[in-house]
Amino acid sequence: MGSVSEKYILITSTNFPEGGPGANYLNLFCRGLKTNGIHISVYLLKGHAFGNMRYNGPRTNISLEGVPYTYLGFKQRPENVLLKLADQFFSYVRLLYLLTSLIIQRKQVTVLLYNGDIFFNTPIHLAGRISKIKVVKFAAEIIDKSQFRQSILGRISRAAYMLNFRYLNRMSEKLIVFSHYLKREFLQMGIDERKILVQPNLTDFDFWQPEKTEIEYTVGYSGAPYMKDGLSDLLMAIKILRGKGLDISLLIVGDATFGRSLIPGLKEECSSLGIDDLVTFTGLVNSIQVRRYLSKCQILVITRPDTIQTKAGFPTKLGEYFALRKPVLATKFGDVERYFEDGIDVIMAECGNPSSISSKLEWMIKNKVILAEISVNGNMTSRQLLDYKVSMKRIREFLTKN
Repeated sequence: MGSVSEKYILITSTNFPEGGPGANYLNLFCRGLKTNGIHISVYLLKGHAFGNMRYNGPRTNISLEGVPYTYLGFKQRPENVLLKLADQFFSYVRLLYLLTSLIIQRKQVTVLLYNGDIFFNTPIHLAGRISKIKVVKFAAEIIDKSQFRQSILGRISRAAYMLNFRYLNRMSEKLIVFSHYLKREFLQMGIDERKILVQPNLTDFDFWQPEKTEIEYTVGYSGAPYMKDGLSDLLMAIKILRGKGLDISLLIVGDATFGRSLIPGLKEECSSLGIDDLVTFTGLVNSIQVRRYLSKCQILVITRPDTIQTKAGFPTKLGEYFALRKPVLATKFGDVERYFEDGIDVIMAECGNPSSISSKLEWMIKNKVILAEISVNGNMTSRQLLDYKVSMKRIREFLTKN
């Protein structure tokens, strides 16, 4: 693996530099650090996993932004159980080698940790306790217990996750959290407020400039279309609007990034609701194609329910929606109401309420002139909060101050 001399190291289990919301966030984070004069290298605990798209590059590579990254395990994430175990073994051994090198060489390094797996996080935090390594942990969400399988292994996974969240996070030098809900959770654990920074995601507003194209769809949704994200409520709202005789169409951009596709099940639900002719699925596509598709939509929506998971997180797609200068409908979850004003920056509907979602969509379709002003306001407000060029200055100050 060679000599390790970087001042900042990012260790993560998500994709990098591209391949989903987590990868986009970390790519912007690293780019922002480099722009602010901080060198950073990335070490990947798991191989690339983004639909059918495969990574064919070397184990150690450099992103277009000049950030070096290395796969500690396999370059491609396997689906076979035995290969998964082998992948974890090799990744764990190489992680221990990396940490040992840092300890022996007495490097003053800050490890930025974007991972929720106690298996890998434990040696990283222990290394921080016995050496000059400082660990800064990202906390992007709290995974709801409903997302774990109702089995013995599921219960073990849930217990390990909560142990990591409740105890290992306390060993961090600092925390970068995505919501005020998470900040309150950590404050209740006794963590010093000065060690916590709330930064709800990052967006590249230059990249997400809308493309000049004809509007083809009334409503657009982007992201992995899990039911936990409120897709059932949105589909039911489309059914209600069809019943009112409204001319409407829905575009769903995205799919599960790893494993079985979610689209067949969603198509079945659309068919049972009688709206299969109104809904179009793109499948999993890259960011350029996402931008192209969303530019063809009149209104962009995010209809998450009000759960612990949605309260604790902040969706990447919201910043991208605002950057596209489109009118946005969002349900009232998490920090959305803290940052954006209903009727000024965004149109808000009630969580878990298809009738509320449908009535707000109907109003938006019939009030295009007012929406144009709201779109401009939403873009301006979100820039101050989510533009990575602005946000990374705050993050750099937080990372470098004692």
